[in-house]
Amino acid sequence: MKKFIVLMALSTVGLCAQRSWVVEVDTTEHLYAVGDSHADKSRFLGVLQAAKLVDGAGKWTAKKSVLVITGDTIDKGPEQIKTISYIQTLQQDAASAGGRVILTLGNHEAEFLSDPKGKKTAEFSDALKAAGIKPKDVADCKGDLGTFMCGLPIAARVNDWFFSHGGYTAGRTIAQINSDTATGFAAKKYAADVFVGPDSILEARLSDRGPGGVPWFLGGNPNADPAKVLADYAAKLGVKHILQGHQPGKVTFPDGVARNKEDLFERYGLLFLNDGGMSTGIDGSTSTGGAMHITADSVTAVCANGRESLVIWPTGTNLGHAGIHCGK
Repeated sequence: MKKFIVLMALSTVGLCAQRSWVVEVDTTEHLYAVGDSHADKSRFLGVLQAAKLVDGAGKWTAKKSVLVITGDTIDKGPEQIKTISYIQTLQQDAASAGGRVILTLGNHEAEFLSDPKGKKTAEFSDALKAAGIKPKDVADCKGDLGTFMCGLPIAARVNDWFFSHGGYTAGRTIAQINSDTATGFAAKKYAADVFVGPDSILEARLSDRGPGGVPWFLGGNPNADPAKVLADYAAKLGVKHILQGHQPGKVTFPDGVARNKEDLFERYGLLFLNDGGMSTGIDGSTSTGGAMHITADSVTAVCANGRESLVIWPTGTNLGHAGIHCGK
């Protein structure tokens, strides 16, 4: 029987000293990744159904597969509480079938936990209040939803893949990320820079708003070779590939190669971008989003519209990049 080994120490905020902030899983099962759903349960379900992870009713059908969701399940969209609550249920369904659903923190979840009165997360706070739930209680890790959100990891390693919301690890090892996150949490909880600082693993940008005013894949050096920086970061993590959500917009590399807005995209076989801008709450979005199906030697982007899929790695060429726009 195929088995995967879960290496994470289960914890709650109250057991912070025992907590591992990076989930580590080794598996021989199918692996999938989905990006930012931003409170659009309907679109999110469409992505999961296209990837054959759930049935028409949203029930897990992927047996022992592993799904990683790279954060930002709240704000912007029309189904604030329903979306994150559905993921809770999906985790339970998957576990009962021997599978696993991992939700990592996004910057929106972290910013809410840091300050439930903040402007960026006002939509989620308003939805909680409308449901008779005090936002501060959730941010204080109280109740079912608060316990769930405060238990989310900051990142995940599955086999030789590293998943996080914003991608930027600053060349640290997993052990260093765990240590830095624990130290920051002990000092300031979710208000610590390791969560909400502009160069954190949740907030860093692939633009001139990145570390040092350049995209994070340059490591703060405008003259750096992004392929070398990414390869070094991956090696420090003990993986071969880095996958992030967080940015649905255009990303331009120093050689002029660009990831077009909302594309599911890979570069150098090292960096994979899976925020397809699926939520109807995103102004100007022209995508219904998609998932990445990851095997030992390939990645296939599967679009929610059900009409398109593309092997984006390896590309079958020497281009070193590929992308697909999951249009409506």
